Amino acid sequence: MKFELPKYHHPDFEKDMFKNAPNATLEEVTRDGISPRNYHALSVYPEYFKINGKWVLAAESRMDTVCVADDTPGHERVDIVEFRNLKKGDKVVIGRTEDASEGIYVWTQGFLEEEETQDTFAFRSGRSRETAFSVDYDTLYDVLRHEKANNGYVTLIVGTALALDRDSRLALERLIREGYVQAIFCGTETAAFDLEKGLYNTVWGQKTFEKEQNTTRNLYATINLARKYGSTKALVESGQVKDGFIKACVEMDVPFVLAGTIRDRLGLPETINNVYEAQNVMRTHAKKTSTIIMMSAILFTIATGNMTPSYNVFDNEVRPVYMYTIDIQEFAVNKLADRGTLTAVSIVTNAQDFIRNVDRALNN
Repeated sequence: MKFELPKYHHPDFEKDMFKNAPNATLEEVTRDGISPRNYHALSVYPEYFKINGKWVLAAESRMDTVCVADDTPGHERVDIVEFRNLKKGDKVVIGRTEDASEGIYVWTQGFLEEEETQDTFAFRSGRSRETAFSVDYDTLYDVLRHEKANNGYVTLIVGTALALDRDSRLALERLIREGYVQAIFCGTETAAFDLEKGLYNTVWGQKTFEKEQNTTRNLYATINLARKYGSTKALVESGQVKDGFIKACVEMDVPFVLAGTIRDRLGLPETINNVYEAQNVMRTHAKKTSTIIMMSAILFTIATGNMTPSYNVFDNEVRPVYMYTIDIQEFAVNKLADRGTLTAVSIVTNAQDFIRNVDRALNN
């Protein structure tokens, strides 16, 4: 059966509740980075705002943001802005209801058929090690094939576990080279471990459980070598890196975003140590993303999940953003739902096994 994206339908704005609703209240920002009181905080779901009598869809609704409206007649639009990026003169939507009574409407049924309803209760609806994930895997394979065939934008969040195993590294490398990945987010050590393996055939000094195992000697040698060349790209182009997903990213022109942490002792040249700058760069990709897969990196997963909407608008068409979170810990995959990102499909499994399964399904 051919995979098709679910069709989106807007609310019926001919209903009296929408016709009789007031325009959304707008209040100007008086100081950069400070929102007016009673601002409307957005969610991951589609949200509409009544501006000059027109219901306008927010194209990138996401967590921890506010809505800035342009009420110029004939040019009505809304932009989604982080609080720190607010500028004096921006007109922020004011209101704490979501039922159209203040000109604000949150729409959770857009991808359901008109006659469908969502269950309010389901036994064992949470995800655990006992859950069968076969259908989720099959759907994911279909989604990734569809993305590749239709120029989708697939973003991966990669945890360190994937850099520690030979087969998972090579599986991820193949997925990148076969065109299934358009961007990668990870930390410095994940990228450095992958490069260490490509340079020295060790990870954390380990090769075949020899006496040199669990040392950081080759890790730091890898980082220093990249810094000597001036960039990871230059290091890869020197021919010394034999394999790995960072090498594949460089050679396939797939961007990778390395966000630094307070614990980083030494970063690769591309490591972004300013957290706001890292957020901005990650968000440029999240805005374009149509499918996101977050593997064994809980902090990156939560951060990225909260900055990614449950839907996006491509060529004036509203479509879902498919979101998957993968981790061996039930706590990790459920944490995203606890934070409010309710649209992620969680698979409780070893991330190394997961990426190998995806590689086998798509590349064999």
